[in-house]
Amino acid sequence: MIETADGSKTLYLPELDETYHSTHGAVTESNYVYIEKGLDFWFSMYPNRKRVSVFEMGLGTGTNALLAMNWCESKGCDLKFYTVEKFPLSSALMREYWDSLPSQSITKTPLDVVGSMTLSMGLATKSDALHSAPWETWVDIGLKSGSFSVYKHESDIQSAVIPQEIDVVFWDAFGPKKQDGVWGVSLFKPLFDSMRSGGVFVTYSASGDVKRALKEVGFKVEKLEGPPHKRHMLRALKV
Repeated sequence: MIETADGSKTLYLPELDETYHSTHGAVTESNYVYIEKGLDFWFSMYPNRKRVSVFEMGLGTGTNALLAMNWCESKGCDLKFYTVEKFPLSSALMREYWDSLPSQSITKTPLDVVGSMTLSMGLATKSDALHSAPWETWVDIGLKSGSFSVYKHESDIQSAVIPQEIDVVFWDAFGPKKQDGVWGVSLFKPLFDSMRSGGVFVTYSASGDVKRALKEVGFKVEKLEGPPHKRHMLRALKV
């Protein structure tokens, strides 16, 4: 467990010599890539939609899910969050992870994350509800406003069950050079087919191979400015 530049934490995985998030700001990166460039962008196209379905590759520490909960509260929407994770982190570890991070400690980020991270229920409480929820079933997590349902699917992504009518995809696997087999046409095609028209796919990766694979299955792909200390990221649309 290590502290990142914005005051939030990440985990270091020795087997891959890789961290779960950017050391330049774990929450900053997740907020920028998945909330601002993903959910906010989707909502800008469909401001009257009150229901949104998110598919996430890689639950990990649950940072993206927690930020999505806070986003849901701020919009008063109904959000269904389906996530696939092959190596779940324990509830005890995640309780320690979030308990050790008071929301007010996140003060170094240039983004408006502080307010986003302190809505209603504390992060540690939300995390506990998320990580202690049973797998392979839909579970409602109570929010101050709106509703949030999560389905945690413990599976290798190659054999995972993909839900239908996805609006937004968070692709948050370890990088292509670190984790072979979780990027490419064979995985992106089922997702493309399961997404609604107008659906949004976002990932921190800006790899040329990833960009070409997304285009090959039918996405319209754009390279965006990346989060702090990362030049680019990718966003793809099903048009």
